[in-house]
Amino acid sequence: MHKTICIVTQSHLCRNPRALKEATALAAAGYDVHILTGSVSADLYAQDLSAIADFPNIRLQLVSDLSKTNLKSFADRFFNKLGRWAIRRFKIENSLALGYGALRYYDAARAIKADLYICHQELPTCIGSRLLNAGFKVAFDLEDWYSEDLLPEARAERPIGLLQRAESEALRKGSFCITTSNALAEKLAQQYSSPKPRVIYNVFPRPEISFQKTKLFSKPLKLFWFSQTIGPGRGLEQFIKILHSLKTPIELHLLGNVTESYRQSLIALLPSQHHLFFHDLVPENQLATKITEFDIGLALELNTPASRNYTITNKFFQYIQSELPVITSETEGQKEGYDLFNPGFKLSQQPDSAEIEALEKWLNSPEELQLAQNRAIEAGAFYNWENESKKLISLVGIALEK
Repeated sequence: MHKTICIVTQSHLCRNPRALKEATALAAAGYDVHILTGSVSADLYAQDLSAIADFPNIRLQLVSDLSKTNLKSFADRFFNKLGRWAIRRFKIENSLALGYGALRYYDAARAIKADLYICHQELPTCIGSRLLNAGFKVAFDLEDWYSEDLLPEARAERPIGLLQRAESEALRKGSFCITTSNALAEKLAQQYSSPKPRVIYNVFPRPEISFQKTKLFSKPLKLFWFSQTIGPGRGLEQFIKILHSLKTPIELHLLGNVTESYRQSLIALLPSQHHLFFHDLVPENQLATKITEFDIGLALELNTPASRNYTITNKFFQYIQSELPVITSETEGQKEGYDLFNPGFKLSQQPDSAEIEALEKWLNSPEELQLAQNRAIEAGAFYNWENESKKLISLVGIALEK
């Protein structure tokens, strides 16, 4: 009889590749996988179904569906708004503020009677602590440091204490707990006086695309950055400020959803010797090919909030797997990913004139760029899902035997 693994998450699989990779790896290993999640878009849900179409032993169940206009979706929006208001106005912490369908997740999870639950993201981590206390076997994937995430204005509506208690339970009582970097694992263990969570890097399968052994770098160089949303607090403004000191023209390419006001603010910031281009989102399975169109990947991050400082952005891994040199912001997490192979240029949070001069020299050296690409190829052979998924399969096997 096959064992059932229930992955509890709260966002679309096509927008949460870590949960998708875990689901398909477990399904390929012979487990029956049941995914609980929510939907905000019929189009994205169709992409979710397409992503798991080759795995008949994966079942996707929506706990909340905001793409539909009905009483349930209205109630989900209302209770989420009520939960956030209660925190902001009265400091009453609650799980309603963490997502949609919060009142239904626990019962939906219990009903599956899985042999093991793996909880991702904020609301499922809180649900997982309830499942633990009810006697279920629960593991946790702390993709971020949830209680130390987001900018200050967003934290005003966030149940910080509730998240801290859930993180503590996950680290102390979970069948296993994993996270995305050694830097974050060590910090979490220190913060909660808990065992150190295991590390599974947020890497991707090696892309099935043909690369050039010797890359032909463009003139001007095409620098690339991507995210679901192009917005403040991600290091873009700081990098554009650096570009004011670079005489060498470059093209800055940004991929993601962006508001018109923020688009115009970036255009106004960019000095005239450079050019700025915006690109629409592409399906997840087309991203690796898209990245190869450019010369250098930008793994930009600020060192605040703390979660950003200790995690390694998935951009870094996707660039090296597409064989791009990387300009990496120096954070505790990024240093961990970068320093083993040095596949590009590491930029401090507040670079001085000497560092900016070194960056310009690097950008103008075809030999240095080619060397960085070679190191990116080496890094991509080490940091990939084929290697990291073995850790997950081992952890699940051990947990099920207990």
